[in-house]
Amino acid sequence: MLINKVIVHELVKDQHKPISNSNYRPSLLDNTNELVLKLVSEINKIYGNRYNSAHYGIFADGDARGAFPDSFVEYSDLDTPTDLQFLKVSHIAMQRLYDMASTSTASSGGYLLFADFVHEGTRFFIVAMIKKTSGIKLSSELMPEELEQLDLSKLHQAARINFAKICEYEDASEEEKKELNYLSFISAASSESATGYFIKALGCLKGSASKQATQNLIQSSRSFFANDERISDKKRDFMSALFGYLQDSLQSSSPVKLSEVANLATRYIPIELGDDAQEIIDNFVSTLNSDNLSIPPEFPVNKTVLFSSTHVTAKASNWELSFDKLALGIDPASEVYFDNESGTVTITQLPDSVLETLREETADQRALAEADNLDDEA
Repeated sequence: MLINKVIVHELVKDQHKPISNSNYRPSLLDNTNELVLKLVSEINKIYGNRYNSAHYGIFADGDARGAFPDSFVEYSDLDTPTDLQFLKVSHIAMQRLYDMASTSTASSGGYLLFADFVHEGTRFFIVAMIKKTSGIKLSSELMPEELEQLDLSKLHQAARINFAKICEYEDASEEEKKELNYLSFISAASSESATGYFIKALGCLKGSASKQATQNLIQSSRSFFANDERISDKKRDFMSALFGYLQDSLQSSSPVKLSEVANLATRYIPIELGDDAQEIIDNFVSTLNSDNLSIPPEFPVNKTVLFSSTHVTAKASNWELSFDKLALGIDPASEVYFDNESGTVTITQLPDSVLETLREETADQRALAEADNLDDEA
């Protein structure tokens, strides 16, 4: 990880109490300091994991936008931003957070980390709320004493912006923008909740990239199971169950939830893997919710993507055929049997209603064939 610029401020507010003046650090932190690097790395590491799932979206427009988005866009356009320009962006965000938190009695403050950094070749800007937590330490006399430390196990509120993706969005057409996201955030779903002020302050808006999310979920789930030899033999069974879940969600107009996808995947992790099973599921969810795939914790199923992923459709001048991919096989016992050598398809296990229709449609042909056979015998 390469840290370009980093600073920490403090939003001073206890829950259900009036807000106090914010505590601003006057200068940036040393980006080469080992503890500073560890702090930013730990925050980025837990961002988007199974227990800190990120929503994906863009900046809002109109009154909901606020001052932060435009200040960040101005900053992102700079080739070599100065410390002062970075400090200015952090101050604008802090003022917005102060304004929003002061109107929410249930809100609480904490330390705000601002960082411009590069991770695995991608440049990000992150704003993360870090809370204090109580611990215990032993004194020099080996007596237990209370210890106040930073809670780096869970992010209560955070937002992360991808520099490359915001540039891609700005250059995209209006149609393309519907399927693009360039920021993500971790916070409560409701903007009226105790933590919802964070979303409003930074002008974050949930995206609605249903098509891309559905496509990424299906493709990445398939490759995740296929590429792990411990669970590769369960890929077909899991994908069948996943398609069933997506179809049920579509029919009931219910959102797809990554938590439910994780629970579904758990059923197809061999119990003999023991503790490794939990690690596999955690990695699975982190992969799906990663910045590369941008699959949010909840999203509506895209009907077109689901159909194309679960069905084979073929058409010629005189016929049209569509069937579930799971029915296709190279075993003669398959519902749709494909013989590669002869280049033919055989459909088996036809329902009685289909058989009756086919018999009715071919009745005249069969009668004529029988008559021809009688003439030949005579």
